[in-house]
Amino acid sequence: MYSELPNLIIAGAPKAGTSSVHNWIADHPQAHGSTEKETYYFVDQGTHMFRENANIKHGLERYKQYFKISKLEKPTIILESTPSYMYNQAALKYIPDLPTEPKCLFILREPSEQIYSLYQYFKNNWNWIPHNITFVEYLNSVRNKTASYRGNELADNAISYAKYIDYLLLWREKLDEERMMVLTFDELKRDEKEFTKKVASWLSLDPSFYDTYGFPRDNETYAAKSTNLQKLNIALRSRLPKGRMYNWLKSIYRQVNTSKSKGPSGEEKNSMEELKNEFVEANQRLADTFDLDLRGWS
Repeated sequence: MYSELPNLIIAGAPKAGTSSVHNWIADHPQAHGSTEKETYYFVDQGTHMFRENANIKHGLERYKQYFKISKLEKPTIILESTPSYMYNQAALKYIPDLPTEPKCLFILREPSEQIYSLYQYFKNNWNWIPHNITFVEYLNSVRNKTASYRGNELADNAISYAKYIDYLLLWREKLDEERMMVLTFDELKRDEKEFTKKVASWLSLDPSFYDTYGFPRDNETYAAKSTNLQKLNIALRSRLPKGRMYNWLKSIYRQVNTSKSKGPSGEEKNSMEELKNEFVEANQRLADTFDLDLRGWS
């Protein structure tokens, strides 16, 4: 076995398909994924994802431990995916200057959909947002900064974080254009095969691998049938080591205690339509700057 630094980082945005795309790329025979999809190694101190024993202050040798590769492997691409890197100063400071000169992929979702998905995810899959908080109440608390969701900055700052252009401009200043790709969740949903082949070509991976690939989904938001079982799940899963046993237990739990998350209610849809108005200017700048077709976002 040997360890190496990544040359691809999926750096944003949360709830935009990054977990699935990470797995799809990692499944390519010319690619190797990190032992944990999200290493959080370059998140800022003080954020809810910061790990005292695993962050950049410990140096790059410790970071390499997430990328243990068999001597029989000669991967073209080594990747990790921490979508909150998009917002973190430590990530912006260190990632562009890594000796492997990593490429950075950003996948963006229409802001009102992304915020609603984040709200559902933190309320149902986790307990960062209390179960009795409605979407309208949540939006008002974020706008007015009247609530702190247990130190979860992604929940606290969901609206400002969905103005992607403000963060991507900072990344563009630090990365050469050929090292940065910005795509949309719409493209992924429309044709996941063509989306992934486009990314593969950018990474010099053989795109034909995906002609017969199954494209499994990961990290989708769900609804828990039993809140007590979900509380136990949340308490235990962060303590369990990742691996085959973890994945098996996760699969069993999903079968027993989860169902597909329902779509937004009529009231929630109205709130999402109102929310779209807050992003018109930012979305236009985003479309113009990165040559994106965002007509479906209005």
